[in-house]
Amino acid sequence: MKLNKIVKYLEKKFPTNKAYDWDSVGFQQFNKKVIDFDKEISNVLITMDLTKLALDEIKKNNIELIITRHPFIFNELTKELENPFKKDLIKFLTKENILVYSIHTNYDICAYQSFIDQLNTALNIKKAKFPLMHKEYLDVTLAKELSINDLINKLKVMFNTKTIEINSELINQNKISNFLINQGSGASAMFSKQLSNIVFITGEAKWSDWIYANDNNVTLIVVGHYMENYFINDLASSLSNNFKDLKIEKVDIKEQYYVK
Repeated sequence: MKLNKIVKYLEKKFPTNKAYDWDSVGFQQFNKKVIDFDKEISNVLITMDLTKLALDEIKKNNIELIITRHPFIFNELTKELENPFKKDLIKFLTKENILVYSIHTNYDICAYQSFIDQLNTALNIKKAKFPLMHKEYLDVTLAKELSINDLINKLKVMFNTKTIEINSELINQNKISNFLINQGSGASAMFSKQLSNIVFITGEAKWSDWIYANDNNVTLIVVGHYMENYFINDLASSLSNNFKDLKIEKVDIKEQYYVK
């Protein structure tokens, strides 16, 4: 399968121009090689991040194209090269002519329906919508009220995690019918949108986020950045359905990087 066909499909489904201005999506530039769009691609790896674990799969399966959730080159290249592993990895990728393509906030904006479907399966939702033009979070209304404790237990199942952080002392008392949710490291939306008196679910939070939540009556629920991981199976399924001859490998890094 020619690279050009795969990229056209990805660009149609997740246009790079839909990503946030600060994001670094599409082909990751870490060398001066010109991309050959006529290159034949047989083996693709899909992963959240390009790590040591992913590298093992790349070598074992003769991967030619890597698709990551998080941009491999997010900062200036000189800054990225301060990471010894990444520096060596870039040399390897360059030598083997392996391409890296990232789909990040353009996926959040263009493929949110699959996330809504997951929420509906786990929580039975009445509706979910983006109240903001930039789609920083979903506004979810439940079909039936849930206690905070029940919500947390359902989130644990949905995201396959045993640990969830929360600032509320009323876990067993409050019942809710509505919450806001975003993925990854999205707690900053509480500040930018001046949120208060709401349940807010996200993947990561800084100390200042917890302070804001406490001061503004926000029940902050932090699931872990791994909540984005459904991207892997979702994208693998899409590619498999459209490119039957493409061999697709997947790397789930949770077991290696998350403490149980």
